[in-house]
Amino acid sequence: MFTNQGKKLDPSHPLEEYPTPQFQRDSYFCLNGEWDFQLDEDKENHSNYTQKIIVPFAVETPLSQIECPVKKGQVMHYRKTFRLPFGFKKGRVLLHFEAVDQICDVFLNGVKIAHHEGGYLPFTVDCLELRQGDNELLVDVTDDTTSPDFPRGKQATKSSGIWYTSTSGIWGTVWLESVPNEVIQSLRITPLFDEKKVHVAARFEGKILRSKVEVFYGGRPVASATLDDDASCTIDLTAAFHPWSPEVPNLYDLRVSINFDVINSYFAMRKFSSIMRNGYRIFALNNEPLFLTGVLDQGYYPDGGLTPPSDAAMINDVRMLKNLGFNMVRKHIKIEPMRWYYHCDRLGLIVIQDFVNGGAPVKKSLFMLAPFFNLKIDDVTQSAKLGRQSDEGKKRFEEEMEPTVERLFNVPSIAIWTLFNEGWGQFDSVRLTEKLRTLDPTRLIDSCSGWFDQGAGDFESHHCYFFKPKYVGDGKRILSLSEFGAYSHVVEGHCDTKKRTLYSYYRDVRKLRKAISSLYRKQIAPLVDKGLSVAVYTQLSDVEQETNGLITYDRKVMKVDDKEMRELNGLLSFKEASHG
Repeated sequence: MFTNQGKKLDPSHPLEEYPTPQFQRDSYFCLNGEWDFQLDEDKENHSNYTQKIIVPFAVETPLSQIECPVKKGQVMHYRKTFRLPFGFKKGRVLLHFEAVDQICDVFLNGVKIAHHEGGYLPFTVDCLELRQGDNELLVDVTDDTTSPDFPRGKQATKSSGIWYTSTSGIWGTVWLESVPNEVIQSLRITPLFDEKKVHVAARFEGKILRSKVEVFYGGRPVASATLDDDASCTIDLTAAFHPWSPEVPNLYDLRVSINFDVINSYFAMRKFSSIMRNGYRIFALNNEPLFLTGVLDQGYYPDGGLTPPSDAAMINDVRMLKNLGFNMVRKHIKIEPMRWYYHCDRLGLIVIQDFVNGGAPVKKSLFMLAPFFNLKIDDVTQSAKLGRQSDEGKKRFEEEMEPTVERLFNVPSIAIWTLFNEGWGQFDSVRLTEKLRTLDPTRLIDSCSGWFDQGAGDFESHHCYFFKPKYVGDGKRILSLSEFGAYSHVVEGHCDTKKRTLYSYYRDVRKLRKAISSLYRKQIAPLVDKGLSVAVYTQLSDVEQETNGLITYDRKVMKVDDKEMRELNGLLSFKEASHG
């Protein structure tokens, strides 16, 4: 099992841990660190680099050492000169980019080798132009945060309210690996919990001459198999069956060997579903009822923006949530580095994963009215009202659904997909919910989180900030309070803004804690007996001008008492309990 606990930030070697723990080869050459950089409007500039940037941090962030906005029409020019270690190249060499926002072209030794569009998904390219000596890697990037055609999440050209500073350029790890001429392209690992088996399917480029799939638990081999003609196998784990849960996050190690290629991975035996209890439909883990209590997590950091400053920073966030008694986190409008999911897997934190929204901004009047009135908008015929005027934007969102699922399918901790949030860029949600279910039948789907519900998916999903929640489950779908709370408090010296968002504000931390306690005890806990199954507090940390986190943006001051928060979370369970 991978046990790296993270390291302190080293600007010369940032985020150098292996980026994909579920798809790991014995070959890794990290290109993070100092690159040459230039920001201008010259698309052909490949010679004038006047600055240095630290990859993989976005241009706008302090850790990039650039920290400036990127305007529409400007080009971010990156250059990295490197020499491969002796003996590194054993066949082909693959170049990986974890995330580049938004449109980029990649050149190696003067030859264009890749073009990629979209800011949240990785891409890989063969390095056929590699030399034995020095190699020159160039990356040209443009970014239009205002474009309705690309996913952008919470990014904005001007940070305000619930919208945050843009992320431009390379913001994910860049690395090389040496592989055989024929490689394993992907693995799909499906736990068959009720059967106590696991199904492993591989995509392989060439003809399979020999194969072996090995499963380990606690470092010891427990089962093995060979791949069938369709490059898959089903392995019986009855003799070594160890379910995964937040309390006991058991993980198996997996090794898949095909011809000369070997992938090390891991998986967990768990099942996510819904069951009936006292006339209400509720969430179930491993066929047992489980109340999901968690927080909204935007995944932003003051020094790295969307990029975690270190592996340790990711670990600390997950451990903090566990220490506060939460068993779930809603990853809001962002795809994290794969190492973040790995830490959720091994530490036992269930994930609700949002798709990244796009489209034009929703009209402010509509956005302000939605929380107070049950507005009905048909997202097929009236999607323009929800920011989806562009057919190109719709096409891109739908095209990115499959690679998003493929990217995250094997993550044991992801239990729920959130397709749309608060109507942002929402369209055809009923059809797309069924498409998503076809892409991934193993997880539950929150089709429309917040409002503009079209009746699809597994959840009746509400956001409640300005009034007392009085929801009752209808027995058809799981009742979810997918956002609530957002009680705000500024810790002096740990907040660099004088702005205030619209949520409830408390000047005294004691009053804040009292209000949160009353919220959980008097409003949220009583809903458990009325079918509530999911509760997501907003939010993990302050983010820029939003000061409604349980902890400050710099993660230095906890606003709530950990013992009391654990007690409050303990009230949210399907066991008989007093809600007084």
